[in-house]
Amino acid sequence: MIFSVPHDNKDMEFLCKLIYETIHLPVLYMNKDQEIMTSFPTTYLPNPLYPGISELYELLDSFHDPLNIPVLRTTNFLENFITIKIGTNQDLNGMLILGPSVYTIIEDKTIEGLICDLKMKTGQDTVKNYYHSLPVVNKIALLHSGILVVYLLYSKKISITDIIQKSEIVDLEDVKNVNSDILLSKSRQETTYHASYEREREMFECIKEGRKADLLKKLTISDRDGKIGVLSKKSHLRSEKNLVIACITLATRYAIEGGLQQEIAYTMSDLYIQAIEDIETVTKVHTFLEHALYDFADRVEKVKHHRYSKSINECLSYIFKHLYEEITLVHLSKITNMHQNYLSARFKKEVGISFSEYVLTKKIEEAKKLLSYSDHTISEIYSWLNFHDQGHFTKVFKKYTGTTPKKYRLNGK
Repeated sequence: MIFSVPHDNKDMEFLCKLIYETIHLPVLYMNKDQEIMTSFPTTYLPNPLYPGISELYELLDSFHDPLNIPVLRTTNFLENFITIKIGTNQDLNGMLILGPSVYTIIEDKTIEGLICDLKMKTGQDTVKNYYHSLPVVNKIALLHSGILVVYLLYSKKISITDIIQKSEIVDLEDVKNVNSDILLSKSRQETTYHASYEREREMFECIKEGRKADLLKKLTISDRDGKIGVLSKKSHLRSEKNLVIACITLATRYAIEGGLQQEIAYTMSDLYIQAIEDIETVTKVHTFLEHALYDFADRVEKVKHHRYSKSINECLSYIFKHLYEEITLVHLSKITNMHQNYLSARFKKEVGISFSEYVLTKKIEEAKKLLSYSDHTISEIYSWLNFHDQGHFTKVFKKYTGTTPKKYRLNGK
């Protein structure tokens, strides 16, 4: 179907319905007065964070968008859209909007963070229901949807590169106002420079190689020839937190290079970065960073004492990720493409204990953390960790700790 501008509303209705029923993306067509002429599904549900079509239009509209070309847009609320302004250079007819969609399922914690940023006190369930209803469409599929629509409208062939180049992904206005040459001149006039790259590299190499003692020395000796970068002009505390986040990000990469399992390293990174936001003094921020870097180095050191084969590393990584599920040797043998008996013998040879015992020790370690740092009931904990019943859980827990779960929690160990 090839249209000529301006488009007939009947044709646009047919096109929107075809798009929705074919690629399962919400689609609507607005005229230049921001009136919805047609939409599929027929009842448009706006994001509760900006209830109203006019707010959506403001988020998606740009005076500089080219006509009749798909533009990829991602809002501050994690929604993705393809927008196509339809008309001529003399007259804008309207806008075709594909979306909203998301690249991955949005978790409740992320939604709660958005709600907190906007200081919303009511309607949280409504917001969560909205995000849970959005279709999950990866970026390539979304771009192809825009290409398809333009071809249907104009029989015009465009590429993904064309869309990306036209899409206004980043607002560069603030960047244009930052002149790095001026900032460099200012530093030279004041004879103040950043701490040397060599010292930074040496510190992170300590993490990569698991050298805790050397790292401690590096952290206690200041670089007298360098200054600390400023990552926030409005708040010294915010600047220090941003620096810590950057350090933890680098430490995560060096730890992975040193042999730490990726999932463990990334989980540590997430938790440390989340925790830094709750710290309220600069002194505690510095102490927190030292603790985090030392933790990375300590874990890398332990890993280096246990060099495992690729297949055993795959097993250990799977156990780490799926500790709250039932883990069987049969399943791991399929993952590693090894015979069950051979994998069992190899696991014990390299790790030092049997597969089943290793899984139990990790489950008990996790149970100890939950008993110490959470208010979850014992029945919840053993159920989550896939123990048959409380009696079985208590027996295994006592075998590895010398006490019962109840006494362990009461003693605050």
